Amino acid sequence: MKHRQRPLLILAVLLALALIGELTYYTYLSKREDPIRQISLIVYGSDPARWENLRQGAELAASDLHAEVTLITMSTEDDALEQISLIEREIANGADALLIAACDSETVGAYMAHTRPKIPYMFVESGILTEDVLAASDEEMASSLAHTIDENEKDWIKVALIADHLERESVRKRLEVMQDPGVKYADEVVLWERNEQEKNKKAQFFLQRELTEEAVDVVVALDNSSMEELLDATVNLNKDIKIYGIANSNKSVYYLDNRLIKSLVFEDEFSIGYLGVQKVLDEKKREQEETIRFEVVGYDAVYEAAHQKLLFPHVR
Repeated sequence: MKHRQRPLLILAVLLALALIGELTYYTYLSKREDPIRQISLIVYGSDPARWENLRQGAELAASDLHAEVTLITMSTEDDALEQISLIEREIANGADALLIAACDSETVGAYMAHTRPKIPYMFVESGILTEDVLAASDEEMASSLAHTIDENEKDWIKVALIADHLERESVRKRLEVMQDPGVKYADEVVLWERNEQEKNKKAQFFLQRELTEEAVDVVVALDNSSMEELLDATVNLNKDIKIYGIANSNKSVYYLDNRLIKSLVFEDEFSIGYLGVQKVLDEKKREQEETIRFEVVGYDAVYEAAHQKLLFPHVR
């Protein structure tokens, strides 16, 4: 009788071991997670706070998609070779995707067209000539800025446009609209542009010269870089001048609140970051067209609820 029970006992033990092994295997599989995908957000300029809205939007989307965002800043505003070296470094370090705010549309664009990175990438805020960029319409932002100046100022004013950082396609598009003879907002429009001797010097010094030598009623900055340089020059000279522009940096918002800037146009960079991560990680969403909104705000409307999250990302 005992001899007959032994095979049954062995079979029961084997079945129990098999069941334990199977349960262990599936428990392991259920707990194992896919590796976290790494997204490098490569921007121009050295101030990470300038990109806080963009970073927060990107990180929110990444948290839902099992990804992680690393913000990579530059030491300069327009050095394309530096930005290209950062792109190469992040790819070599194993980044799964890239979001890039191009500092120089033509040079960075030529590099991307030549190398054709194997990982997905997308341009945000500032793009290149051959590909779409996730950003608000530069033409519409510039048109709204011109309309705001026209509404707030006299017809006979003289306006200076800062023609700097034109390596970025976004700035060029904005300048083209502001220079369009069909866009009426001033009696006279002049360009303030650095000469060859000033190219390698701080833009603040060139702007101090222009503010001293040419009398104008309004100065317009078309991006964060020019706006901050203009603010530095104006404060240093203690110059009384009306300032308008397309910008959203902390310094710009501070001087808007303090009424040195009369009005700003700024895009929804939080949405740019959020949608950028979604698109770069999901090929289906990459094909969807998105409209990024922008706002126009005067110094009397800084604290309106509609503008709070976009102007003060640190207290979101």
